[in-house]
Amino acid sequence: MEKACSYLNICEDLQQQIPIAKANQPSPPPGHSTEGRTDSTKARSSNSDPASTIPAYVLNYAPLVYLHSGEKFWPCDMAEHLEHVTPYLNYTPMAASSAGLNLTNLDKLNHYTNGRFVFLTSDDNVEERPDWLEGEKNIPDYPEEPYQKLPAGDHDPQNPLGANKESEILGGRSEAPAVLVLVDKGQGIIDAFWFFFYSYNLGNLVFNIRFGNHIGDWEHCLVRFIDGKPEYVFVSEHFFGQAYTYDAVEKIGKRPVIYSAIGTHAMYATPGAHPYVLPLGLLHDQTDRGPLWDPALNVLAYSYNHTSDVLLASNLTPDAPTEWFYFNGHWGDKFYPMDDDRQYEFAGQYHYVNGPLGPRFKHLGRRKLPRVLPGVGEGEDWGDEKDFP
Repeated sequence: MEKACSYLNICEDLQQQIPIAKANQPSPPPGHSTEGRTDSTKARSSNSDPASTIPAYVLNYAPLVYLHSGEKFWPCDMAEHLEHVTPYLNYTPMAASSAGLNLTNLDKLNHYTNGRFVFLTSDDNVEERPDWLEGEKNIPDYPEEPYQKLPAGDHDPQNPLGANKESEILGGRSEAPAVLVLVDKGQGIIDAFWFFFYSYNLGNLVFNIRFGNHIGDWEHCLVRFIDGKPEYVFVSEHFFGQAYTYDAVEKIGKRPVIYSAIGTHAMYATPGAHPYVLPLGLLHDQTDRGPLWDPALNVLAYSYNHTSDVLLASNLTPDAPTEWFYFNGHWGDKFYPMDDDRQYEFAGQYHYVNGPLGPRFKHLGRRKLPRVLPGVGEGEDWGDEKDFP
């Protein structure tokens, strides 16, 4: 265990043997090993590398995100998140403090159990809601001139899944950077994945009992381009997701509009209530037109070869770190044991669950977009596991 400290230079000698779990390991990205990469620093790009160039149309059609008006846990900077966590191997700390842990050395944690049982555990009691967890300072700021004439369309206010007519809404900038990962699938298909990080996910209520809280939260949507034209928009919704034709979704100008649910940050194409899993709407997300976020105003932009598993910093942000992307572990606490006062269980559901894995495990190599909605495109069943969101 002393080796971990020498790699990270952030901890004292560990005081006990770390228990290593052997079962229920998350699956690696399709076609790739769970072995930790030690050469990710070589993945930095230069402006002259054509593979790392982001086409202008990707930003021209970048999504705009409506955050909920009642949100309490706003977008967060993953670099700041690392300042408030300590790596744990299961329930045992690997470091005396989080000093020195950052986006350029996070992948070094893969040297232990390939990183898969490493949990970036909060240094604070999350039930006390420290400021870094809430991210209030990252609420998008509207620009000084927030109104801008945009092209006309055929928008019907009663049917938000349609093109907007003349609109005067312009999104604001958040201090929390979004992450853009561009994946060239060949045959003219390019997927622009937009990832959004939050330090906390507040689960929903069922019969006034809250389930599914977790520290760290990665959400995403993607815009699929074919021969440089936007054709589909996919939004992630918990363990599920839905795809729409580009023409079907709400737009401001030509940019697709996405809605982030209060607390859980699951993504939807419309405002309102969104039931899932349980019948009768007992469990549902809620979206509305709160602060409008333009993630293109502050973004770490990359290109990714899903076959070779190589991430390149793009020409837009050539100095963006890449090492964090290869971290195989969880971006939050391991689910709290039952002897922890913060934990409870009912019908197999827990108040607190594991923190999530990062963007590399979001099936970036998917070819099919599951469930292109009938009536907008051809209906399609879920594909294999590699096609899941």
